[in-house]
Amino acid sequence: MEQPINSPAQVQADLADNNDNSMELVLKVLDTFVRPYIWLYIVSLALFLAAGFIYCVTAEKRYSSTAQMLISSNEARAINMEGLHDPTQQQNSEVFLRTQMLVLESDEILAMARKRMGEDGEDSRSVSRPKITRVPGTNLVNITVTSNKPETAAKFANTITEVYVDFVYKRRATLSTTGVDLLRDQLAEVQNNRQKAFEELLKFKEAHGVFDLKQNYDTLVSQKNDLMNKRFETQLDEDEITMTLEEIANNRNQAAIMLPYLTSGEGAAGLLSSIKSMELQHKMELPKLLQSYSQEHNAVKVHGQVGDELRKAAEEQVDITINGLKLKRQRIQKRRQQLSLQIADIEKQLVALDRLSSDYHQREAAANKLDETITRITNRISEIQIADATTIGNYAITKVNDAKKAHSPIFPQPKKVLLMAAIAGLAFAGLVSFILVSINNTVTEPAQISNAFANQVSIFGTLPLFSKDEHELLHSNGGDTVDEVFRDIRTSLNLSMVTRGRRVIAVSSALPSEGKTFVICNLARSFARDNKKVLLIDLDMRKPRMHKILRDLLPPNSMKRGISNVLVGDCALDDIIIHLDSLNMDVALVGPIPPNPNELVGSESFNKLLEEAKSKYDMVLMDTPPVLAVSDTLLIAAHDVALLIINRLFYLTKPTLAHLRDRLRQVNLKPAGIIINNVSVPKNAYGYGKYGYGKYGYGYGYGKYGYRYHYGHNSGEGSDGEQVPKDGEQPSQET
Repeated sequence: MEQPINSPAQVQADLADNNDNSMELVLKVLDTFVRPYIWLYIVSLALFLAAGFIYCVTAEKRYSSTAQMLISSNEARAINMEGLHDPTQQQNSEVFLRTQMLVLESDEILAMARKRMGEDGEDSRSVSRPKITRVPGTNLVNITVTSNKPETAAKFANTITEVYVDFVYKRRATLSTTGVDLLRDQLAEVQNNRQKAFEELLKFKEAHGVFDLKQNYDTLVSQKNDLMNKRFETQLDEDEITMTLEEIANNRNQAAIMLPYLTSGEGAAGLLSSIKSMELQHKMELPKLLQSYSQEHNAVKVHGQVGDELRKAAEEQVDITINGLKLKRQRIQKRRQQLSLQIADIEKQLVALDRLSSDYHQREAAANKLDETITRITNRISEIQIADATTIGNYAITKVNDAKKAHSPIFPQPKKVLLMAAIAGLAFAGLVSFILVSINNTVTEPAQISNAFANQVSIFGTLPLFSKDEHELLHSNGGDTVDEVFRDIRTSLNLSMVTRGRRVIAVSSALPSEGKTFVICNLARSFARDNKKVLLIDLDMRKPRMHKILRDLLPPNSMKRGISNVLVGDCALDDIIIHLDSLNMDVALVGPIPPNPNELVGSESFNKLLEEAKSKYDMVLMDTPPVLAVSDTLLIAAHDVALLIINRLFYLTKPTLAHLRDRLRQVNLKPAGIIINNVSVPKNAYGYGKYGYGKYGYGYGYGKYGYRYHYGHNSGEGSDGEQVPKDGEQPSQET
């Protein structure tokens, strides 16, 4: 079954499924959302920090000053003496403190403070509303004021405390002269209401006969319980009689014997028991008579008649007993009905009593509430009188600390602003990178390529991004990073079951500029260093680039004759082979670009060319056109050739990769393996000393000069429409 190419949503799902390896998750997130967009994080961080710095420089600075006061209800403590202790002292003190804090931040106090500072002055308009806070666990209150001028903030905080102290003491004086009279008037009114409430409560009790509601309620409940117990007992008696009658009806022949056991021994049941006893004795006399008389004797006949009469009497007594039980059951049923009616009547009385109790308790609670109000008013009158008689009240509100001029602003705080700007910048960059990843359809991971081919195609190696020019890399000394990378790929090819023993390998890609020519040149050099006789053939007869990569090693006019001449019969293979002494391998270039390369690679001449090359060389490596551009590579791969596909990450798109997979399946062609280009690898992947990356970076650069496939006849560089690097630019490494 085909596996779709991974999308950003699938990448996130994979991250959620691998919680057991947190480091791998972090690296995967960084590789997906951070590494490709590191420039975005840097720019975003710089812009937000710059904005934060500008804000810190241009924003209006605010200074804060705090004055501290002690606010305590000393009047309450004035009556805390022997015989006058108030149990609500602590609660009243807390309420007093909270009330005074509200007074401190009231508009009236602020208006008086602004007026004292100068109503029309600039100082009074630049300050904020004070912030009133309490020091936890104490009666200390902080008055904090902010302003754009430090001296104004301190002055306004001190002015508020002064205005508040004056306001409190003036109010105290007013309350001392008028408060007691007002409270006494209220006390008289409350006492009058209390008297009316208790009179109404008394009338209510007399009208409803309420003396002890609880006792009445308990008596009714007790009566109800007794009646319910009696009803339960009658139910049991009724059930017992019903069961007896059912048992007699089911065993009517044995009723005379069962009744004495099912009923009490008195009355009809006792008489029935006596009849059955007489019948038993009568039966016991029969054997004696039969010893003296025959069956026809009158004595025996009389004995039998007596027995019949006894049995008849027993049956009549059974009927009498059954009728008596039925009558008894009817009486019990009537008794149970009467008990149910009595219980229902008591329940109605209880409901009525509940309603009455609710009305009574409401009136009683109203009367008690008035009692409490009278007590509070009386206590308050006593407190005012005692406070007026002492000097303790003069020290209930005291300024503890004056507000001082602030030396540094509280707003803006550069460290906090810059920290928030940095966080916002990184978050913004993260959001943008997430959006970019979500809409990006390029292949970014080797696993996506493997999944596209249902994990059935081997990956022989990966190439990092080299910073050196591709021509310089061909002159490496065998111990550089590029040599180690291709040595690993060569080893994988030698050990693979697919490519082991295969002497002809073709290298292609899905699209141009994925690095196929660079890869096959370095792979051929690696096989040559392994003491293999190697022939490197350029079969990209539409857009050849091998002669450009090897231009430092080729003789002049090397493109005048090549593979195209061999295939049309102008010359032999040996005539076009160029031996490269520095690389210890042979090269066969394209030569003049033919107008019909597709027909040439599908001809019999091409078969002969391959057979000749295999007979003379240990390894034949061919550079072929991209698979999706033209069909030349598909024809070449049909000649028992191991096809390697080069895929370039961050360049190849997922639809293109799917198209490549489908194209190969259409012609029933399975590639021998894949080599992935432009992969991020750790620094120590190929050794960090001798084979360290050093200044070569992490990947192979492709340059920026793309090309299009078309027919052409000129063999010179630039004649096929490819862009030529400007002066000073590094030559293209695209293949």
